[in-house]
Order: sequence, then structure tokens, then C-alpha cells
Amino acid sequence: MKKILVIFCLMMFNLAFATTDWNSTAALKRVNTIGTKLLKANNVNYDIEFKVSNEEDVNAYANLDKEIYVYKGLLEFVDNDEELAGVIGHEMGHIINGHCAKQGVLGTAIAVFANLVSKNEIVTAMGTTLAQSKLSRNDEFEADITGVDLMEKAGYNPLAMVSLLNKISGNYIDILQTHPSGEKRILNVYNYVDYNYNSKISKGYPTDSYQKALVMIKPTIEKRKNSEALAQKFNKQQEKLLKKKEKRAKKMQGTSSVWDGYYTTLQYLAN
Repeated sequence: MKKILVIFCLMMFNLAFATTDWNSTAALKRVNTIGTKLLKANNVNYDIEFKVSNEEDVNAYANLDKEIYVYKGLLEFVDNDEELAGVIGHEMGHIINGHCAKQGVLGTAIAVFANLVSKNEIVTAMGTTLAQSKLSRNDEFEADITGVDLMEKAGYNPLAMVSLLNKISGNYIDILQTHPSGEKRILNVYNYVDYNYNSKISKGYPTDSYQKALVMIKPTIEKRKNSEALAQKFNKQQEKLLKKKEKRAKKMQGTSSVWDGYYTTLQYLAN
């Protein structure tokens, strides 16, 4: 009887430990608190719903229903709430910029195209796929810097995005991936922060991941600073991004993007 009682107590202990190990209510509250703070601080007029998923993958995503899912694996992976704000801000960037709807429209168009082409036209189909990949990579860059703006205005240090990206991004061959290489994304964010929120750069960010990212991109930064031509190119790029930032601020006040309208029309026609 004592042996059975001990086994039962061990089972109950393990159950209690498993329950406290993943507290979905607490996780959802944490994600919602950060997400709501980002929305309110930036006056984002989008009905975005934040959710958590009991998945071990280090992942998060936004969908066409304006829902943002953050996986358990990612919640356990980030060092702090600022890095988590970087995750959520990035996914909000996809929604604000209409990337989810755009991929829905392109996916539908490619599916229709695939049904029409013959085997002899496979090269053209591959070209279409590569074009979509490039578009997706550009979306990632835009979502990253949108997240930076959202974070900064909500009081989060935007350099946390650099720290985050260094941990979750792979440095792989760029042309055959839908996401840009980790180094390119890190440099894109760092340059944007340097140009728009320069005071943050001098203070740095207190994580090992950020310091490693800085070591990786330092040669490129130094090369740019020591070259007048590269410096001019950098300034022109950032000026363009600044104009896009101003347009994006107006998008935040709306309830949908142009791509959302296109996707809604496609859904209507499909029915």
C-alpha cells in the first residue's frame, strides 16, 4: 500500500511540475501585455489578436486573420521581454505592411499559373518561385524595421531586435531562401537604428548575443564609415526608408492595406 501511495505521489508531483512548466495562461498574458503595449503606444488601428501555442519550435507567425501566434519554444528562448517585443513587433510589421495578404494573393496567382503551365515551361515556373522568394525576403527586412519603430515608441530598446536576430537567424546562402541571411537582417536593423535612433547605439545592449552580432557586422560598418561612396549610398538608402516610415505611420491608422483589399476581392470571386 505504501509503495502504491509513493507511486501516486510521484505521479501527482510530475503532473504538477509539467503543469507549472508550461503555463499557457501566464504565457498568453505576457504576450498580450507586450502586444497591447506596442499597439497602444503606436496608435495602431488594427484588430490584432495575440495567441500562444504549446509548440517546441522557436517560431512565431502572423496570419491573414490578423492573429499573431508565439510558440512555447520561442518564449523559452528569448532572454527578456524586450526580445519578445522584437518578435511580436516583427509579426505586427507583417500585418501592418500587408505582407500576409500579399503572400495570399501571390500564392493564389501562382497556384492558378501552375495549373496552366506545361512541363516544358518549368523554367518559367522556377523564375516565378524565385521572384516570390525575393519578395518575401524584402518583406522580412521591412517587418524587422517596422518592429524596431514599434519597439522604440513603446519604450523597448530596439537593439534587442539585433540580439534576437543573432540568436534565431541562420547565415545561409541567400538566393534560395525566403528569409534573408542572419547577417543581412542584423545589419539592416543595426543600420536603421544607427540612422534613426543613434543615441541607442552608443549605449549598446547588455546581452552576449548582441555583442557577438556586433563583432560579426563591425567590419562592414567600418568599411562603410571609411568610404565616402558607401556612406553616401547608406544615407540614400536610409532616406528612402525614412519616407517609407512616414507612409507606414499612416497605414497604422487604417484598418487594412491595399493587399488586404486585393485578397478580400479574390476570396469574393472564389465564392
